[in-house]
Amino acid sequence: MLQLLIALLLLCAPLGATTLVRYDLAGLTRNAACVFVGTCKEVSGELIDGRPYTRFRFAVDQVVKGQAPAELEVRLPGGEQQGVRVHLAGMPQFAPGEEVVLFLTEADPQGHAWPVGLGQGKFRVARDAAAKPRVFQQPGGAALYGAAGAEILNGMPLEEFLARVRKLAGEGGADER
Repeated sequence: MLQLLIALLLLCAPLGATTLVRYDLAGLTRNAACVFVGTCKEVSGELIDGRPYTRFRFAVDQVVKGQAPAELEVRLPGGEQQGVRVHLAGMPQFAPGEEVVLFLTEADPQGHAWPVGLGQGKFRVARDAAAKPRVFQQPGGAALYGAAGAEILNGMPLEEFLARVRKLAGEGGADER
């Protein structure tokens, strides 16, 4: 009984910080199989092999690199199932209605693509009637290591950001939906 109690406490305890290698924009772009601008439409939890995952469904508005269907699902470890919440530091979260630029890897053996560098591969798009849309990176609570000269991209106008990604990807155009 004591072992069960200890195991439950360890499952419920907050996880320590995650340390990741920092990616600059060139590294994010190079390591991404797909980069798109889209809006999170739905968030739901599910169990995969007994582990909690969160499924995020996106409407893809514009493909900047690679290919993506008009709707795309991303499944990431963590979330809440049966009253137990699992949070992994550095793992990005998305909310319905949130517009993002997302840098995704190739699918893993289970068929799941991941954001490059976890939260580093997510840029929230902020729209303000008085200003141009801008991007903001939120690494999701992870400590970033290295790349001392990494660019600060927060607040960059969306169109300038996308033009830089296209240039880095070697693609002149984008697939507008």
